Amino acid sequence: MKPLPLPALDARTVYGTCISKTRPAKAKARLTQLEDQVAAAAAEFEKAAEAAALHTLGHLKDQPDGDKTASRNKALTGCYTSRMARKGSAGRHIYNQLLKAANGLCPLCGHGYANTLDHQLPKSTYPLLAVTPANLVPACLTCNHAKGDSDPASAQEQTLHPYFDDITSHVWLAARLTEPPEPGVSFYVAPHPDWTPTLTARVQLHFRTFKLGKLYAAQVGTELGALNDYLQGKPYKAIVDELQHRAASYGTRNSWQAALYRALAASPWYVKAGYLNEWDG
Repeated sequence: MKPLPLPALDARTVYGTCISKTRPAKAKARLTQLEDQVAAAAAEFEKAAEAAALHTLGHLKDQPDGDKTASRNKALTGCYTSRMARKGSAGRHIYNQLLKAANGLCPLCGHGYANTLDHQLPKSTYPLLAVTPANLVPACLTCNHAKGDSDPASAQEQTLHPYFDDITSHVWLAARLTEPPEPGVSFYVAPHPDWTPTLTARVQLHFRTFKLGKLYAAQVGTELGALNDYLQGKPYKAIVDELQHRAASYGTRNSWQAALYRALAASPWYVKAGYLNEWDG
């Protein structure tokens, strides 16, 4: 997971921009009356996200109260779909600004192209947070769909939030080699000793939700195919040194490549002759 800086955007201002071109005037007036509630909800969201306590925001959920509430919530979610995400809308430049912060790379999986915004807390359940910048994360379509409308009921049920969670200071991604008759590589979360049980649960949930193990393993075959030819004929120590060098050469210690090379360098079986096998990942 790639951390991103919290957007330097005021939630009240963003909301005001999104509703600025609303017509008719009566509809705009109705949305304007909700501005204080939207701003207050955004402030609560940021405080809770900082404390990994998004599960405590149940009071902000859509509360069924007949046709009037349903109409209100539809108008609020429409602020995102029609007044921010839609091309040419009043808030579309804000949508683009949030996307641009990812530099094209999905921070949830670290591989896909970030071409959409994901609501950390779903807009269908939390309409007041529909256009809150801190609740909008650049993502690829695959990750957006994988997360869906998940609504955490506890701290352990919260996937990592790129604006508030940074686990890059610790090595936590590891790879495991399987020897013949079916050689392969799998990836898993190796919790750091300094992590709390809650953080461990959240990282593992994030890993499962976005199917990172499968994503990484699918790329191993191509990587090892090129590596195997390079290693043939080299002495044991030279192979270990090369694998360790490659592991250290990645700026991101928790990239699947760094985890892969760490595992390869630590495997006597692979270094001796395992690299001669056919690898499917």
